[in-house]
Amino acid sequence: MDIDCDGDSTAPFNDTRCKSSLDTQSQTSFREELAPYGITDLNANIHTYVVFGNTGSKPGWPTFDPAAHGIKPLSVMAVVCGQRLVYGIWGDTNGDDGKKAMVGEASISLATACYGDSVDGDQGHDENDVLYLAFPGEAAVPGPDGAAWNASDPLEFERSLEPIGDMLVSGIGDVSSGRRARLPHAAGRLLVAAVTLAGLGV
Repeated sequence: MDIDCDGDSTAPFNDTRCKSSLDTQSQTSFREELAPYGITDLNANIHTYVVFGNTGSKPGWPTFDPAAHGIKPLSVMAVVCGQRLVYGIWGDTNGDDGKKAMVGEASISLATACYGDSVDGDQGHDENDVLYLAFPGEAAVPGPDGAAWNASDPLEFERSLEPIGDMLVSGIGDVSSGRRARLPHAAGRLLVAAVTLAGLGV
């Protein structure tokens, strides 16, 4: 999990851990769509968002557009990390400004919910043990009134995503056995039930 610090970085939500980031952008990909939401842009220190999708025009640069698969901008995503289930939104995309295309980047607030204050703008989580789940369709989109976009801290924002997130996650099942996955409702709780994702094609 790489760390993203893009977007609104104004006080009082400016986490000093982002100062170590060498590639921070002043805005996120869906800034213009946030006008009806009562905020000027996402704040990586408050909004638990995932950087999902790759754009670019460099020769040989791999691209992936989640929207082509029915995923809506600013829709709820579920992240299994550090033996926890954390809800976020699809809030940004990766461009071709780096040396190679990347997947698995998340806002510093989401990464902190997973791994604590040890992460910063230049130090993420290196292990290949994070699962990102995106959900197609309008039902995954909170809209202006379905989440605490003006939250004062990341826990408040993440908890506001729980009603939609719990509904979406409850629909995940092991297609080989017909069983539904059972995950905890509260933000940041340890996963207490085994989650079988075989056959989901994620």
